[in-house]
Formats: sequence, C-alpha cells, structure tokens
Amino acid sequence: MPQWYYGSAAGQSGPVEEHEIRALIAAGTVVPETLVWRDGMKDWTPMRAVPEFSGQPLAAYPAPYHAPFSGAPGYPVIPVIPNSGLAIASMVCGIVGICTCYFAIFLGIPAVICGHMALSQINNSQLPMGGRGMAIAGLVLGYLEILITVGFGIFLGIAIATGNP
Repeated sequence: MPQWYYGSAAGQSGPVEEHEIRALIAAGTVVPETLVWRDGMKDWTPMRAVPEFSGQPLAAYPAPYHAPFSGAPGYPVIPVIPNSGLAIASMVCGIVGICTCYFAIFLGIPAVICGHMALSQINNSQLPMGGRGMAIAGLVLGYLEILITVGFGIFLGIAIATGNP
C-alpha cells in the first residue's frame, strides 16, 4: 500500500497508510483543499482531485492556505504554512531582551503577551498556522527576563537595606 503525505498545521505530515488518511478525512483533519502526495505522483495535489479518494465524502471546511514552494526538479512541491506574526514578535522580543540586559523587563512583558496571544491565535485559527515553537520560545525567554529582573531588584533592595551595596 502506498504511503501518503499531507499538508497540516505542522507542515508536511506523514507517511500514513491509506486507511489512516481515510480516517483523517472522516475526522475532518484532511479537507478537500488539503494537499496530498504519494510516491509516483508528479506533484502535490488537492485531496478532491485524487482519484483514489473520489468516492470518499470530504468534509466541507474552508480551504487551508497553501503557497507552493517550487523545489528542485524531480521533488514534490511542499505546501507552505504561514507563521503567526505575533509568534515572531514574541520570539524577537525575547531574544533582544536577553541580549540587552538593561531592557529585559521592557521586552520580557511584550514577549509574554505576544506569546500568549500567538498561541491563542494558532489554536483558534480555522486555517493551518505555524509558529507554535516561536511563540513558546518567546514565552520562555519573556518569563525568564521578568524573573531575572525581579530577582535582581530583590537582591539590590536587600543590599541597599543592609547597607552593603
């Protein structure tokens, strides 16, 4: 039996057996516009155009966003899933905040806010959306920056209170 690959929120998923892809169709995970590919196919094809599944009822969901990337000749086109802009902002704030220690608290808070908003946006999006890893990286760095700043403030406060600056 052929091994199938399909586009998902995480990018390319698979390989899966034919019975597994039929279960994904029944669950609504694979919709008519989902791009699929198996060995022997020239290019990634929308599920609705694959002859093997022409008799399979496909759920009517909005079409996921696929911007094909043209690879080298002989390789299938892999669908590109867009990243959340908030996830990118969260990760950038987290990295810049760690690199510039003086402004850590000022960039840690936006990193945490953008990270939580990005995860919510990714989870609630009807279309596949990437960036979960970037959002989590931004959250971790943001919380770390806040923790370091608060810890340094407590240390500095104790040092001044005891007269040992």
